[in-house]
Amino acid sequence: MTNTDDFLPAGSGLAAGDHLCGFYRNDHERDAIVIPFIEEGLADGASCTCVVDSCTPTQVLDRLAQDIDLAPHLDAHRLEVLTAEDTYLRRGTFLAEEMLQFWESKGRALWGDVVPETPVRNLGDMSWAHRESVRFESLISYEAEINRIMRDFPQVNLCLYDLNRCSGEVVLDVLKTHPKVLLGGMVIDNPYYIDADERIGSRPSQTAAAPEMADAKATAGA
Repeated sequence: MTNTDDFLPAGSGLAAGDHLCGFYRNDHERDAIVIPFIEEGLADGASCTCVVDSCTPTQVLDRLAQDIDLAPHLDAHRLEVLTAEDTYLRRGTFLAEEMLQFWESKGRALWGDVVPETPVRNLGDMSWAHRESVRFESLISYEAEINRIMRDFPQVNLCLYDLNRCSGEVVLDVLKTHPKVLLGGMVIDNPYYIDADERIGSRPSQTAAAPEMADAKATAGA
């Protein structure tokens, strides 16, 4: 992994219940999001789960170890770095309902009977969806449903997408399912977001949506 200036600055103001998306175009930009997201969470006492695909868990742990002592966090099970095969693709294909249950069960296990003072942080690199030719309608529905789960188990969920692999249509749909977006090193309220209940029957034709798709991809790459 690369050493780089942060795309996610310290004190980013992330709060329980935040479901945000981020976009990267190369390893440098990816690492500038992943590493500070985890480091800030651990420093605040949060449990962190990171699912990677365009790099390996070992690479993430080695990069983190350059800045912090990982042993206390690993011993206390506050840090877990997994692959897509461990999670999204553990049945050999993507099953949205099963992955939703994965996050819900993890939330229940980490919360117990007491709400943690610092919200749990989860990060997922969604590159596997392109590699496995996943139906993006299923993935986008999953992203929308994550918002429902987080109403019951407030966490911080960050989903990363590789702009080099995403069409304008995919970027627009991703933006519509995330209430917040990481843009230009800032976490902002997402003007493209549509609540899951409002999404039903609201999808325009591809021709009608073409200008919006182009604007969305340009915005994501800002």
